[in-house]
Amino acid sequence: MDLWALWTNVFTVSISMLTSHLGISEALSIMLLTLCVRAAMMPLALASAHQMHKNKLAMAALKPMQTKLSERHKSNPAELMKQTMALYREHGISFFTKAMLGNMASRSVFGIGFFHALSSMSFTSKFLWLASLAKPNFVLNILVGVLMFLGLILMPGATSDTSSMLILMIPVIVSVIALSTLPAAIGVYWASSNAATIVQALLLRGIIKRTEQRGLSI
Repeated sequence: MDLWALWTNVFTVSISMLTSHLGISEALSIMLLTLCVRAAMMPLALASAHQMHKNKLAMAALKPMQTKLSERHKSNPAELMKQTMALYREHGISFFTKAMLGNMASRSVFGIGFFHALSSMSFTSKFLWLASLAKPNFVLNILVGVLMFLGLILMPGATSDTSSMLILMIPVIVSVIALSTLPAAIGVYWASSNAATIVQALLLRGIIKRTEQRGLSI
């Protein structure tokens, strides 16, 4: 068994253990496992999101200087890139912090691994209105879309204008369409993960608010 198979097997075994030892349904096991992992990843995710927010604010403040650089080096793209990156470094803008890279890696490994595990499992149980976790469910797919949209619009600065709102709808629509061909078990995972994203967005808003208040009080 290769390393990736061992990794996906961790999720399969974990769901089976939660179901048998806690006496809960497969759907609740998926939800519990998803929320526990997302909670463990939350500090790293918050640090990454906070850095991205600071980058966004700093880049907005530097826009006049970037415009001047673009005009000065419009015939030399390589020099423009070099000067732009130097400007970013000078003002503390970084896109490759340990927190950001770690968050991207952990989210990818967890998400893809869990997705593969759920895709390979055989589900026979029911949950709430779901007749089967093995078949797609339209209501669940809509719920996933709503939770995803809420998580996106709650991120600081996400709803700065109407065009931003429309752009945020694109991944939501694509996700709902994709779920229409996938087992409801994956929808349960996705809904749970999106619920964690909403909590993360609210926590991030609180962190930013406290940071701004400290800055004003200095």
